[in-house]
Amino acid sequence: MDIERTAPAVGLVGSVLLAAAVAVPAVAVESGAGPMAAYYASGPVGIAIVGLLALVEVIVLLSGRQERTDPATAAGLAFVLALTMLGISVTWAFAIDPTVLFSFPEQYSWISYHRWSVLGAASLLFVGTAGYARSVL
Repeated sequence: MDIERTAPAVGLVGSVLLAAAVAVPAVAVESGAGPMAAYYASGPVGIAIVGLLALVEVIVLLSGRQERTDPATAAGLAFVLALTMLGISVTWAFAIDPTVLFSFPEQYSWISYHRWSVLGAASLLFVGTAGYARSVL
């Protein structure tokens, strides 16, 4: 198996899944249905920045994989971004106030599991970028 090609692909899948996971509640939950702003702002910096960084990560991984940027530089930057996103995601997931989390109407009860999907996508992204950095460096 060519780990130098497979690892960034895993990271790319993780990046897209993470960006989508962060965006789903904003798109799926009707405005006024609950304290969405408080949900996204939980933790020290909130989770919205993770969605933006996940999209930047796609660019970094693609530029390193296609050798448009020095692969070692891209791998290092991708690893640091992934570690940052994982740290923010973990902090956010455990900082959500239960009152906010369970204040959504019953039709949005899936939101109580949403934080774990964000953590799963962030973990997949981290594993992919760690493998990419290890193979390149």
